[in-house]
Parts: sequence; structure tokens; C-alpha cells
Amino acid sequence: MQKTWIGLAIIAATATLGFPAVAVTPGKVQIFKDWTVGCDNGLACQAVALSDTESEAENMSIIVARSADADTALTLDLSSSALQAGGYQVRVDGKPVLDVLVPTAGKPAQLRGPSALKLLRAMAQGNEVQLQNQRGVQLGKASLAGASAALRYIDAQQGAAGPNNAIVVTSGTPKAGRRPLVPAIIARKIIPTDALPDTSALVNLSDTSPCAAERFGSTEDSAYSLGSSVDGPRVLVLLNCGAGAYNFSSGIYTGRRDAEGAWTFEPAQFDYGATGFTAESNIPILVNANWDAATQTISSYTKARGLGDCGSSESYVWDGHMFRLTAASFMGECRGSTDWIPTWRAEVRLIN
Repeated sequence: MQKTWIGLAIIAATATLGFPAVAVTPGKVQIFKDWTVGCDNGLACQAVALSDTESEAENMSIIVARSADADTALTLDLSSSALQAGGYQVRVDGKPVLDVLVPTAGKPAQLRGPSALKLLRAMAQGNEVQLQNQRGVQLGKASLAGASAALRYIDAQQGAAGPNNAIVVTSGTPKAGRRPLVPAIIARKIIPTDALPDTSALVNLSDTSPCAAERFGSTEDSAYSLGSSVDGPRVLVLLNCGAGAYNFSSGIYTGRRDAEGAWTFEPAQFDYGATGFTAESNIPILVNANWDAATQTISSYTKARGLGDCGSSESYVWDGHMFRLTAASFMGECRGSTDWIPTWRAEVRLIN
């Protein structure tokens, strides 16, 4: 059964170390029948084949990717759970198109440049693509309904046209597409301290947080050093805010310790997303959150179902004042693909 998951987002802006802010506007993900496609803010685009069946044996995973420069070689990955190392033939509507090599079991067959372009142009004209071994046994297939539209979308977003750099739009001349914009976030490295809130401080926070109504049974909260400021030591707190079968929610707070040793907490600031359960909750919520102290990045991923074939993921870097989005991906269709579409990226530079 086909399921669709819709994500909501908030657009915001911020600044770091005096540099001007860039509005965070992730790219949109489009659905064309049995294909989904999207481009990030840097105009790197990706298209993915979707499945109508939950049987892995019948599915073939197809990922098409090209960076913002339309002259850059295409990449095309084909894979199936049944693939072993060796040679295979790719067919479109039963007609041979080209042979591919799987170098290692469990790895995809990878096509680049002219070979990828040849297959994609054949796929754009077909109804189904099949992968078979040297004995003629079919090991995977994928619908091509919507493939042409998805590939045309990439051409349009990147301003590609003509036989040399377009995938499908082989007539005409290249046009100016959207201007790629990849922000650079410059943040100071955290120098961690040993100052962390004790159990009583975290209990007081949990008792007064909107998360209190979502905490059942045994709960676990986490605190991490964000270094020190002129106002004293600072921390990040991940407060248990409920859990489901495969998603664990955390309320995200930052805290400060004053000269007397007392801790005060406030909802962490984010330049994008991290919305609460309701508009009235007034606290940011991340799902399956994880803190990486080395990169001072907090990540989140939300699965719309246990298979992990739909949902969203985000990563944010701490810039000394707030968390800023550095990467995001999205898959709105629960149809077998775990290859979510990247929609946002930023370059991060940590300085002393």
C-alpha cells in the first residue's frame, strides 16, 4: 500500500561572527508518478525510483545524481538485494541497452558519464527497466513512469539543454537556472568544561518543561558542555520528550551556570525547523537526536515508518549562539527507497 508522509518547515535566518545571515530555504522534493526528484540549495540534484511492491526481490534501486554544473558527469547507481559480484545486463522494456559490472557483492553497479547518459535517455523513453544476470534471470526491475519528467526537472533546475549537457532536453541551448547558494558558516570551536548540571537541576527542568506530559516510565536525559561564555559555563540538554516504536523525541535546551552555581535553562534557538509538537509548546523538538562534540553538530532523523523509506533528517552546527542548519534530506513517499533526497547543505568552518 502506498503511503505519503508530508513534512513541515519554517524558514528563518541568522548570523555568525558578524557575517550576514542567509535565509534557510531547502529545495523542494517533487513526485512524478513512480519517481521522486529534488535539488538542494547548491543545485545538486538527485532522482530516485520508487516501488509499488514491498518485496525486495522484485525491487531495483536507482539513484541519479548530478552536481550544479550541468557539464559535470552524471552518476547512476543500480542495485538489487540479489546482486553478487559480476556482470549484468540492463534492459528497457526487454531490449538490451548496456552491460554493467558489480565489483563487490552488496555494492551497486555504478555508471558515469556517457554510459549513464545512454541508459538514462533510453529509460526516459521506456516503461520499465530490468536488470538480469548472464543466464538471463531477472534480478530486479523498476517502473519508468515519471522518469522522463523527473529527469527533465533536473535539466530545468540546472538550466541544461542540448545534446552535450542535458539528460532529456537535447534540443535548444542551455539556459540560466536558479543561482546556487551554499552558505559558509564560520563558528568558534567549543572548548568544553567539566561544568554540567546535576540530577536535581535536570529534574527541576523536566518538571517545568512541556515535555513533562510526554514522559512515561523510565526516562533518560543528557547534558553536554557548550564551553564557557562571559556569563559562565554553557550546556546543551536533550530532555526526554516521549517515544514511539522507532522515534525518540527530545526537547532541546541550552543552560547557563551563574557565579553561585545555579543553572537556568531556555529553549535552544534554531535557524530552521526543530518545531515542537504544537505551536504552544514553545520548545524545539528533535527526533532521534544525537550530539557530536567533535563537529559540535546535533543531528535528527524522523522515520515515518519502521522501514525507514520515508521521513526527514537534519544536522545543525552550534555557532556559539544558536544551532544552524548544515544538511537536510527528505523522502515524502513511503515506497521502498531509503535514499532520501538532499535538500540543503552548508559549508562549516570551525575556528579557534
